[in-house]
Amino acid sequence: MAAGQVNIMDVLTRLRDMTSSDFVALAPFVDQPARRRWMYILGNKNDRCQQMVIKMGEGLAGVALRLGRWVKLDAANPRAVEERRECPVMLAEQLQTAAAFPLIMGPSTSTGMKGLLFIGRRTDQSYEENDIKAILDNLERLVTYIERPCKEASR
Repeated sequence: MAAGQVNIMDVLTRLRDMTSSDFVALAPFVDQPARRRWMYILGNKNDRCQQMVIKMGEGLAGVALRLGRWVKLDAANPRAVEERRECPVMLAEQLQTAAAFPLIMGPSTSTGMKGLLFIGRRTDQSYEENDIKAILDNLERLVTYIERPCKEASR
């Protein structure tokens, strides 16, 4: 495993532990922006997420991709049950609460998006403000680790 991949897994493990989450996945868009898949996954119950393609507007990740900002789904949402059924990751991993975060460096545009982070719990415990802040504080570090291997490969 390359140093950048080890760093990414370290950050994902730390995020999962800090937020008491059960599942964390990262889809970097740097290498192949048109092929959006979950490459780094922790806490998965099966391998289905590795084959999923993230589509604009489909599921929680697709909504974050379309909007260019983080979104969450928990019991406070009146359509939570329906939206869980429409989210492939939540279905496959039996998640009750989840949040998706676009990894954006620079201006908030689709071309500035470097990937997506998906984090979830198998309980209905909602993500609180301190959980969201902990995640947001680590997004820039993830972007740096995602971009580093690509810059080194282009030399």
